[in-house]
Amino acid sequence: MNLRSGLVAEEDKIKNLGFLYNYKNSFLQGGYLDEFEFDIGYQIMRQTYWSNGTGTMDDVKVNVFNSRILYGSQYSKKLMLKTGIGFRRLYHYWQDRETTTGHWGYDREQDYVFIPIIAELDAPIPELKLKGKLKLEFDHIFSGKNTSYIAYRGGSNKDLVFKNNDGYIWKVSYQSKYKNYILEPYYEFMSVEESDLDSGSIEPSNTTKEFGLKLSKVFAGKSKAINDYETSFDNDEYYFGIKTLYSEVENGFYNPTGNTSIDEKDFGYAIFSGVKLIEKFKNEPINLSLEFAFNQFGESQSNCNNGDTLTTDGRYRRGFHSAGTVLTCNADNNLLIIDSYSTSIGLNGKYFVPKEGLFLSGTYGIHRWDQGETDFIPGDNLSTNDYTGIDDFYSVGIGLEHNNFTFGLEHSVHDMYYDATSKSVYAKYNF
Repeated sequence: MNLRSGLVAEEDKIKNLGFLYNYKNSFLQGGYLDEFEFDIGYQIMRQTYWSNGTGTMDDVKVNVFNSRILYGSQYSKKLMLKTGIGFRRLYHYWQDRETTTGHWGYDREQDYVFIPIIAELDAPIPELKLKGKLKLEFDHIFSGKNTSYIAYRGGSNKDLVFKNNDGYIWKVSYQSKYKNYILEPYYEFMSVEESDLDSGSIEPSNTTKEFGLKLSKVFAGKSKAINDYETSFDNDEYYFGIKTLYSEVENGFYNPTGNTSIDEKDFGYAIFSGVKLIEKFKNEPINLSLEFAFNQFGESQSNCNNGDTLTTDGRYRRGFHSAGTVLTCNADNNLLIIDSYSTSIGLNGKYFVPKEGLFLSGTYGIHRWDQGETDFIPGDNLSTNDYTGIDDFYSVGIGLEHNNFTFGLEHSVHDMYYDATSKSVYAKYNF
C-alpha cells in the first residue's frame, strides 16, 4: 500500500495545510537557563492511494494531530537539549470509498505515544546572512494502537485493533527569520514495526516521509532574552551535512536463470550532524567528533517471470528456505523489494595531512537499523517481513576543509540482516 500527498502525489498537489500553536517560557533556575515548551499541531491533507493488489483511489481525506510537552536546558551558548512526551494521531477517511478494482475501504486510526529527544543549535550562516537555529529530533515510539474500522460492512466483519509498540521518528529543520515572520523548512521520517495479530490479521510495518515549510509569527507576548546564565560546557563547535549514497544492499539471491534480474544497487541519502570533542590529540593534527546520522540506503530489487529460478542463501523470508534452495517463480513479474534505513551514533576522527585542509577520516559506531522485505506475486499474495536490530558500522574517507565548508568521499559498511556497502559524496557546514 502506498499513500502520497502534496507535490509528489498524482492528484491533490496543493490540498495540504497545517496549523501549529507553540508556547515557550524561558527562566533561570540555579543560575542555569531552562525552558518549558508546549505545542499542538493539526494537518489536513488529501492523499492519492494505490496498491498492486487493490487498485487506486484519489482524494483521500487524512487528518493528523500532534502534541508535545517539553522541558529543556541550555548546556552551552549554542546548544539546548529538550525532552518530554508526545502524542500523534492519524485518521484516514476511507469508509464507503471504493478503489478502481472494486475493493471497499474503511476508516483507519493510528495513535502513537513517544519520547522526544531534541537538540536545538544556534547555527548562523554568515555567507547567506542567516542567524538561524538548527533543530534535530529523535522520537522513540513506545506505545502504538492501530484501529481498522471494518465492522460497518456488517456480517462477520468486526473492527480490528493492533498494537505497534516499536518505532521512531527522525526530524530535522532550520528556523530563520524573514522580516516579522519565522520560516522553517523541515524533513521528517517515521518508521513503525509490524503489529501483533488480531483475528489472523496484521498491520504491516510502515514508513512515512514528509518535507515542507512552516511559516509562523509571534502573535502574543514578547520573546525575553536571557543572556546571563551558567553553562555546563564551553565547546560550541558543531556541523551539519548531507550525503548522497550509492549503496549495495545484499538480498541473498544468486545463480539467476531465465529473465531473472537481481539489482542490489541504488541511490540513497544520509543526513548527519556532529559536535567536535577534540581539536588536537597530543599536539598531532587529529580531530575527534561525536556524530549522529540518519541513513536511507535505497532499494534492493529482484524480479523474475514464471518458470525462472534463483537460489537463496537462507535469509529470505526469515530463513523459511535453507541455504542453497533453488526457488522457482510461479508468475510473471514476481517482485522482491528490500528497503533499508538506520539511525547511528559514532566517533569520527580526522588526520590532517601536510597539504592545508586535506584530511583522512574514519568513523566507527553503532546503528539501529530496520529493513522491510516485500514480496509481491501478481494474482496471488503480498508477503512482508520486517527485520530490526543494533549492529556496528564503519566508514573511511578523504576530504577537504575550506573556511566553514567541508567536502569529502567515503566508503561505508553497515552490518544488518541484509548488509549494506555504500560509497558516498558529502558536504557539510561547520557552525
